[in-house]
Amino acid sequence: MFGEMEGLVHEKPPGPQKGWGREGSTLGANPYLLIIPLARRCRQWGMLTALRLTPPGLGVYLKPMRKLGKSSSSGAIIILRQMEKHEWIFKFPRITEKVDDLLEEGIDWIDADPKRAASIFMNLVDEYPEHMDAYHHLALTLEQMGKKEEAFATWKLAIDTALKLFPAHFSMEQDRLQWGFIENRPFLRLYHSFGLQLMKRGETETALEVFEHLVALSPNDNLGARALVVGCRFELKEPEGVLSVCRQFSDDAMEQLVYGKALALFQLGKVKEAREALDIATKCYPLIAGELLKTKHRRPNSVDDQRITLGGPDQAYVYWQDQGSYWTGTPGAIEFLRQHGSRKIRKREQ
Repeated sequence: MFGEMEGLVHEKPPGPQKGWGREGSTLGANPYLLIIPLARRCRQWGMLTALRLTPPGLGVYLKPMRKLGKSSSSGAIIILRQMEKHEWIFKFPRITEKVDDLLEEGIDWIDADPKRAASIFMNLVDEYPEHMDAYHHLALTLEQMGKKEEAFATWKLAIDTALKLFPAHFSMEQDRLQWGFIENRPFLRLYHSFGLQLMKRGETETALEVFEHLVALSPNDNLGARALVVGCRFELKEPEGVLSVCRQFSDDAMEQLVYGKALALFQLGKVKEAREALDIATKCYPLIAGELLKTKHRRPNSVDDQRITLGGPDQAYVYWQDQGSYWTGTPGAIEFLRQHGSRKIRKREQ
């Protein structure tokens, strides 16, 4: 599904640079070797390499990563255990409590000393390429340091590596990696974050594939990937795809689905059904309709990146941020909302 990384980029980016990095970022006056993993095309599995990026002029060197896990006769690495038909769980026999302590140490350093945290995570990845949480936190740390391209390369390598660990007969559409098994959560979180990065980069079709796989792998969808499927479908101008998700989660009250259903029906010219869907949406979340109708949008003080208040102004603002352009970009949709949704808004205000 995902191709190999092309080339090893280590030229100095344009513009003034104090150290090694992108977008004017710096590693400080005395930067040390920051280790960034990139994939190289190899015939034999296990020949992944780690590229150590250094300050300009100090060059690079490559170092082979160790092989891991149990190999089948075909050479594939197996870390998935089948519990029953189509039910799988990750097993990491080499990830001990001591290894997890190192991960926690790295997490503790992310805010205080991100360079130190990155070094800890990369050492873990070098020793344990199956450690998906180490990859994930390395990417998060690099992103926090302003190294967005290196962060994306890390997420991509992590997913490429993880997918190579899957058995050849594993099906993303039929097999399950349920969120209820804690061992499955590192991969599901990693895959989810990779999808978000693809969306940010405008690679909507690939992001959609990721999010649809997540919904199939863990149908309870604890990560809320179904809402991102809706966003991708609107971005690709596929309202029927939006309705397909809404039918799959017919009892779901997520704001992206209830408002998305109304908008998708309107886009398809099914105005009567769209009005009925909008009545449900505005009854559930009247503040979202109000936010969509505003001409100026102010960020509420209650907006928090970690949580959203159900039915609150922060939820309405975040929905407008994420999905508002699909409403304003649909001819007649805002006027439709004003005519048929304002009644619910007025009742809420009374």
